[in-house]
Amino acid sequence: MLATKCTQKPSTARKKVRILLPKEHGTWMMFFLPYFLGTMIIGLTTFHIPFLIGWFFLFLASTPLFSIIRNQKVIGKMLPWLVSYSIIALVILIPIIWHYPILLVLGIILVPLLAINLYFIKKKNERSLLNNISGIITFGLGGVAAVILGGGSILDEAIFLLLYVTFYFTGSAFYVKSLIRERKNHRFRIISHTYHVLLLLVPVLIGQPLLAVAYFPGSVKDWITTRKKQMKPMQIGIIEIVNGIVFFVLSLAFFL
Repeated sequence: MLATKCTQKPSTARKKVRILLPKEHGTWMMFFLPYFLGTMIIGLTTFHIPFLIGWFFLFLASTPLFSIIRNQKVIGKMLPWLVSYSIIALVILIPIIWHYPILLVLGIILVPLLAINLYFIKKKNERSLLNNISGIITFGLGGVAAVILGGGSILDEAIFLLLYVTFYFTGSAFYVKSLIRERKNHRFRIISHTYHVLLLLVPVLIGQPLLAVAYFPGSVKDWITTRKKQMKPMQIGIIEIVNGIVFFVLSLAFFL
């Protein structure tokens, strides 16, 4: 009797499990830059790496949460990701918060910022500038946490870093909007140009003129980029990543 060979049909083959990650590439720079900058400025400590992991999973949890808010039909698919990411984040972050209770204040601040995000999702206006700034401040709090974990001053170093990166990424928000949604809006382009000029004046007004050097490449980028042609999102993303790296390096040169 001949043995028959059992073959598995492609349709029944085991499906690959894809990790759910945020699709907005710009958010990755906004997430990592403030935290790395805060860590480099204050000095790496024992808690910095585990907190980054916990903070990262909290960031990942926002994707399924926002997806559920946008569309209730995906709750069955997204809820397991939301629960998994949230549990991992809490398991890692709670022991660190136990050592640094002041971090709870950041958690309290995150609540209204999250509420703003959810409001604009429900209004189907996620590209609102106010919503963008809310997200920028949220990511900037990661830099604040990094300073706190390193024993830095909250009223001095932490808040200064938060404002510093918020000003920078707000400029990026103006720039990107002027290239996509508001490309044909001459008034918005002028507002973006004006913001980037004022951005160079802020360091001078606060007595830290050398900081203008870090803002300078982004300001020049905004002024010289043409709005006549529609740029691909990938092109804009690459420009922002390169500019973010330049900003990071120049910032380190100042702070260190």
